Amino acid sequence: MTQQQIIDHPWYRFIDKDIESRTLASVGFTNLIAKQPYAIDDATFEGFRSRYSTLKKFQEITRDLFMASLRGEAVSAIADTVLAGQPPCRGKEYHLKLTEKQLQLPVFFRTDEVAPGEIAEIQCFGSAWEIADQLRDIYLAFPDDFGVPTRFFRSLASSVSQSLRSYIGDQPIIHHLLNNASRPHGGRYFIQRCREEGLRFFSWDAVEWKDCNFVRAHEFYDLRYNGFFDQWMEACEEGRLFFDHPPTPLYDAKVIMAWPFWSKSREYYSDDIRALFPHTDIITPEGFRLADGSWVSLEDFCQISMSKRTYYFKFAGTDPTLNWGSRAVYYTGSLSRPACHQMFDRILADYQVGHHWIVQEARTWSEPVTAIDRDGQEVIVDAYTKPSGFYSPDGLVGILIMQQHSRKVHGSPKTVMSIVF
Repeated sequence: MTQQQIIDHPWYRFIDKDIESRTLASVGFTNLIAKQPYAIDDATFEGFRSRYSTLKKFQEITRDLFMASLRGEAVSAIADTVLAGQPPCRGKEYHLKLTEKQLQLPVFFRTDEVAPGEIAEIQCFGSAWEIADQLRDIYLAFPDDFGVPTRFFRSLASSVSQSLRSYIGDQPIIHHLLNNASRPHGGRYFIQRCREEGLRFFSWDAVEWKDCNFVRAHEFYDLRYNGFFDQWMEACEEGRLFFDHPPTPLYDAKVIMAWPFWSKSREYYSDDIRALFPHTDIITPEGFRLADGSWVSLEDFCQISMSKRTYYFKFAGTDPTLNWGSRAVYYTGSLSRPACHQMFDRILADYQVGHHWIVQEARTWSEPVTAIDRDGQEVIVDAYTKPSGFYSPDGLVGILIMQQHSRKVHGSPKTVMSIVF
């Protein structure tokens, strides 16, 4: 036992031991724990719950519009924003052969929100499910510190198990791919939690790959370049297998968040869907639209003062080296004019080869939060808050809160974590 482990606060000792016992890994809890569960009022909670139906409608319209564009029934440029430059094995030729069963909507997914109801990204199925359950375990182990649950009475692992049985039958057998997971140790932890709920997993339980009836992947590339892919696709078409992340890069591309606003696709979306997202548009050589509806050229945008450039530039394509983990995301208010010009040079170079960038209005939600560090000391942070709703086929199953001093809130060691309990 190291000196650090000796002086660690009991919350951290508890969860580190729990993680190690379930994964045999020495990677413990890697973030800060908030002093209290995150409290939200009834209206905000209901917003998370009721948004599920609108989110599914967005996914359905987006899928149908994408396929209509490929078939020539809508503007071809719509599908091109996702597939331009892709080889036949994952491009138009591939997609036109997909069947209705293979194009089912995502099953589990997570939102990243800059404030409740203002979604900056949807991840299918996304990371951090294990963090929510780890925090829940801490809360349950220390009720004098955290109280008792009042919002969610099941763990995420339990909710996943229950909803998956309803979705595909009483005997789910899962092939979970971790190749491109941002937190593979967290994935292994959550797998173990789900096994404790009775789910079985290929390479963990006494099952063969051909027994699997549910495939999980963190992105399309994990699926497409797996040796079992053709067999999965056949089993899916025969109704013997379901994909969590559908076998298409559509849901990996941030560009689809611009479709409800973009001139070529706006007509297909209703105002309630647009209300899910901060204003988002596709950056073109000619310019783009700002949140107030005005058109701005790239040069004119660079001339706007930094304090008024309250937008993000985000790589919006499907390249797995750029489209996750807060990579290729830049707050324009932090860019000098020369730096802004340099960003546009990069964006335009990508545009020429079919790789799109989006510009998204930078809404933020800041508030102080108190964390307890491993030494038991209180740490007060003036933080930006990012809530994430976790969704299953049954709807909302959990809410994770990340809070960090940086605008780009992600899972760093300085990020304060809590859940709605």
